[in-house]
Amino acid sequence: MHGADEEPNGSKAVTLLLRLATMALALTSAVVMATASECTIYQPNGAKATVTFKHYPPFVYLAWFNFVATILEAAGIYLQVGTGDCDDDEEAPKIPRIVLVAIDVAVLALLNLATGAVFSAVVAYGPQISACTGTAGRFCEQVHRSKHFSLAASIAAGSAAFFKDVPLPFNLWPMSSDDC
Repeated sequence: MHGADEEPNGSKAVTLLLRLATMALALTSAVVMATASECTIYQPNGAKATVTFKHYPPFVYLAWFNFVATILEAAGIYLQVGTGDCDDDEEAPKIPRIVLVAIDVAVLALLNLATGAVFSAVVAYGPQISACTGTAGRFCEQVHRSKHFSLAASIAAGSAAFFKDVPLPFNLWPMSSDDC
């Protein structure tokens, strides 16, 4: 039987949902950037240059940092769900909770670095990136999509870290005292 005296688990459920969203958005951002199609730019002097995301270091950082953040977030989900997180401070293992905090910090740092770098690069390399807008390649569109997915992942990661420590007054799944 589930009593009314159980502690609400709404913050755990919201945190899990935000972790899943962070993982999906970071992976999507990395894939979109890594598959940014080639673009051929014709310069005023008649020379042509082929551009990919690899020509811009911040775009490479975005792809790698978001990929690493995805892997770390998967580990964070495992630690949150798979270790049987109980609220008894004396009996609950301390190491997984410490590792989870370190993962949260690393994921947020990686996503914020990647997002900041790509926003700066879009401003700095704006004319070069915009030159690909009208061509057959979708380079410019993919850069902007990846940038927005990375921003959304960064917001989701920050929100997950916030809601992890905020008690929400509802239950989403039953949990009895026998589960711990």
